[in-house]
Amino acid sequence: MMSGLQSNTFDNIILLCDSYKVSHYSQYPAGTEFIYSYFESRGGRFPNSVFFGLQYILKKNLVGQVITHEKIDEAKSILLSHFGRDIFNEEGWRYIAN
Repeated sequence: MMSGLQSNTFDNIILLCDSYKVSHYSQYPAGTEFIYSYFESRGGRFPNSVFFGLQYILKKNLVGQVITHEKIDEAKSILLSHFGRDIFNEEGWRYIAN
């Protein structure tokens, strides 16, 4: 268990989502191998939006080893504290880290 935050949680891609999404893996039917996702604007003040910053996001979050065992430990601790029970897919994240 961590005593306080050891790093900047905004630097941990595992934690960069709405917290309820952490449990989605357990809702997929057995044998699921592929998931396709997309995103879109929910609307707002302006009729159009500009997609900007993809190169920065990709380089910051998807280049090199961004998932480490330390970040997995941090996410597990924070999410356990947040939910009060263990719903974190530790096995899946360890697979990615290895």
